Amino acid sequence: MADFAGLYDSIPPVTRTLLICTALITAPCLLQAISPGLVALSWYRVRKFYEVWRPFTAFFFGGGGFPLIYDVFLLYRNSSTLEKDIYNNNTAYYTWMHLVIGCMILLLNILLSHPFLFRPMLYAQTYLWCRSHATTKVSIFGLITIPTSLYPPSLLVLDTVTGGPHKALNGLMGIIAGHAWWFCSTYLPDHAPTSVRRPNPLAMPLRFQALFRSRTRASTTTYGATRLGSGAGTRLGSQAASTSNTTARDNENVVEAMRHRWGSGQRLGGSSL
Repeated sequence: MADFAGLYDSIPPVTRTLLICTALITAPCLLQAISPGLVALSWYRVRKFYEVWRPFTAFFFGGGGFPLIYDVFLLYRNSSTLEKDIYNNNTAYYTWMHLVIGCMILLLNILLSHPFLFRPMLYAQTYLWCRSHATTKVSIFGLITIPTSLYPPSLLVLDTVTGGPHKALNGLMGIIAGHAWWFCSTYLPDHAPTSVRRPNPLAMPLRFQALFRSRTRASTTTYGATRLGSGAGTRLGSQAASTSNTTARDNENVVEAMRHRWGSGQRLGGSSL
């Protein structure tokens, strides 16, 4: 029991919340306690019958079988790495990232009307993981090794083979949303030509950050470093100047992580695909 508690505490909070929500929504569907149709996205039922939970629950039904096991494993490993190593356990900003990407996916899905959005969010995380590990090699089923820059397109090819274009388009939404977040939060303010360089248009609002402020000041995590203190509009990249020198230094560490956190010979998720 102590080992389980230690494992539970070692998972950073946002990743832990994503895993718990996935289990709470997927498991009852697999056990046939509820129908997957009850958690599927349907704007008609949201408007007509006020089933307002659907835009939320659609992100946490992961299907079944071996693909579910592997996808949950990727969710755990990729999200944990991003939250701890790239976002420096900044719970507020990592939560904000998921909210923004989720809204992007919902907007893109208006054109495609996919009922479940677990895979697009997973692919968005995977895209950002690949961006932060640009020179890492990824092994696919132990057969071939490719750079991470080719891994998202390879996922779409596999989806096309196993599920057809409809499944591939579902994953493509996540890659587009992940790229949009990376472009706005990292490339535009930090790496774009000087003439077009702009502040992050998706910066976290101060009011949203204030929701996490008391918790981030008070607690020190067991899964890494102390959570970031309060600041003014922190972001991944060079966001607007913070209200404290400590937070400013933390933000610089995040920038360096996205620019230079390279590896070599590491497989995605620590094992062959």
